Amino acid sequence: MRAAPPCMFQRSAHNTMKREMRDRPNRRQGLFRELEADLKTSRPEVTDIVACPLCLAEYGRASIEQLSREHIVPSRLGGRSETLTCYKCNNTQGSRFDSHLIRAMKAMDAVEGEEPIATTLGSTKGKIVAELLLGKGTPEQPNRISIIGKAGNLQAAEDLQRSLADGFTLNLHMSFQLIPERYFRAAFRAAFLSVFKAEGYRYALSVGAGQVRTMLNTDMPVLEKVVMEAFPERDPLTDLLVMPITFNDVGDCYVVLLRLQTKRTRYITVLLPGKAGVDWASLEALYEHAPRLRLETTPYGWESKLYIHLGYDPLFRVRQGMRDHFRPRLSPGSATH
Repeated sequence: MRAAPPCMFQRSAHNTMKREMRDRPNRRQGLFRELEADLKTSRPEVTDIVACPLCLAEYGRASIEQLSREHIVPSRLGGRSETLTCYKCNNTQGSRFDSHLIRAMKAMDAVEGEEPIATTLGSTKGKIVAELLLGKGTPEQPNRISIIGKAGNLQAAEDLQRSLADGFTLNLHMSFQLIPERYFRAAFRAAFLSVFKAEGYRYALSVGAGQVRTMLNTDMPVLEKVVMEAFPERDPLTDLLVMPITFNDVGDCYVVLLRLQTKRTRYITVLLPGKAGVDWASLEALYEHAPRLRLETTPYGWESKLYIHLGYDPLFRVRQGMRDHFRPRLSPGSATH
């Protein structure tokens, strides 16, 4: 077997990186042209201007460097669709919220035994840094704790090992490094940008979009009950799907399906106001019926319908999964009267 030239891979990777860097301004220019033409249909008096959908600040072509190409679904979750937002909104919201959307999906991986959970073990000799990988709690598929190499306290680990015996109590502190409120805001934000990607400034300049911006840009509590887990019967073949829909007693709104990929592929839906706006309380009321709701839509280019079943918010399954794993199990003869 003949060996390849020593630097072929490095040179190929370097050329790919240079090509991607060269293409970035071109992609931003292309998005600018699309949005500039779209804004002109809503506001004929403006020329060579785009507005950030998140704050409506306006930027001319001379200020294009102040606009960033943003993945609507984070690229670390398999997102590919992009739009333009201003750097201020991207930096203050995107990085602050998106990491918690990623952590929420990793928390679901952890509950399903696909991802370890960062854990601290208590010992009389100090704390021990470890990882917990959940199994089914059976001899065949036990929960496993691994002490982290140099981060571990060797003396405390040895003390803990000597203490192990029947009836021993092990104190665990588990952390998903997840702030639920930021996860919900990230889902809200991604859904809002999805509708903007699909409908442009017709939506961004509407009353309903203003309701969403108010929630994203102020300290107003985010509405958790408009985020639900989704179970499409088939892969929609896209990272986002926007479905205008009308509910009785609610009015026109949008259901946005987001595909989120980590160790597994999951979907969430977010309910957003239609262009005329909605009463948030009416929209939240749909959450109680989530397991009984089924949506149907015909994605662009499809000849058949796509059916999507809904469930409660994914964090509900994380909390339920942790309770199920650590709830004390009674043996058949251990019940007392």
